[in-house]
Amino acid sequence: MKEVKGVNKQAEIDKFNAANDDEEFSPESLAAILDVSTSWLQKKRCEGGGIPFAKVHYRKIIYKKADVLAYIERRRIQSTSQMAV
Repeated sequence: MKEVKGVNKQAEIDKFNAANDDEEFSPESLAAILDVSTSWLQKKRCEGGGIPFAKVHYRKIIYKKADVLAYIERRRIQSTSQMAV
């Protein structure tokens, strides 16, 4: 599996799957897990409507596994006609 910016994607996915719901993940790890860019996560933090996060320091952002799973569940759809354009 390919490494993205020093993050081994498969290792991060395995860590996420094995983690408790209160486990914390960095934006870099989460980007690898969800196959999105860190800039997309940053954009959603600014715009709103993204995955809930905590800013524990001006340079440290964390995401909890439970929040990631809840976000994915809220985004679940039955057909493409349900998707907002």
